[in-house]
Amino acid sequence: VGEDFLKNWKEAEQSITKLIEIWTKTVMLVERYEKRQQQISYDNGKFVEMINGFKTLNTKLYPNENETLLSENSHKDDINLLNDSLGYIGEFFNKSSQTLIDDSYTVNTIILEKFKNFLDYLYSLQELFERTKKQSINNIDQLEKRIKENEIRYNKLSTEDADVKGADLAKLRQIIINDKQEIFQQLNRDWLIKNCCFEEFLMFQETQYLIGELWIDWSKARLKFQEEMFSLSENLSNEIVNDMPLNR
Repeated sequence: VGEDFLKNWKEAEQSITKLIEIWTKTVMLVERYEKRQQQISYDNGKFVEMINGFKTLNTKLYPNENETLLSENSHKDDINLLNDSLGYIGEFFNKSSQTLIDDSYTVNTIILEKFKNFLDYLYSLQELFERTKKQSINNIDQLEKRIKENEIRYNKLSTEDADVKGADLAKLRQIIINDKQEIFQQLNRDWLIKNCCFEEFLMFQETQYLIGELWIDWSKARLKFQEEMFSLSENLSNEIVNDMPLNR
């Protein structure tokens, strides 16, 4: 494990919390967009309801069977033409609703799930950072200090104190040996942890391609939706522009 990785690891650990915050808000925005599509679809249904109600009653304002009024109006079918065009508008809203529902389904079941999956990967990496931090705790510095102190004490006792028992020196020497072995074990564990982290972080690098994939899916869905809505709007315009009466 090289210094470059340790630097990358530290920078990633420092950034992960903010990245999770940003991506969580991104997921919320995607969810909000999907809910807006559902609301627009609902409003389209209300448009159809209002248009149909208006068509039913507008002939009371513009009667097409009153001979007296019709005799003054050379365009006696205008209200019928108007209502036919309103029918086209109602169809437009119905078809738009279906397009919105289809788009909402795509966003909710495919694209949004990919956004959430990436968030899960970020949380997993954060958990790895936290787990590694806990497992990397050691007391090597304290052990090294104690070894140094005990070695000084051992050398002093073995050369200056003739009354010290051999068993006491052996016991002190064993303490030094045990501490050195503990340092070795902790260093070995630290090496294993760093290598495991390296492997995990290396695998995590593959998730960057999920970012590209989900935004491409989002972009394609937006293009498809806009094309379908443009086609519906264009067809509506072609159907009513020549038939909708504007004057007598």
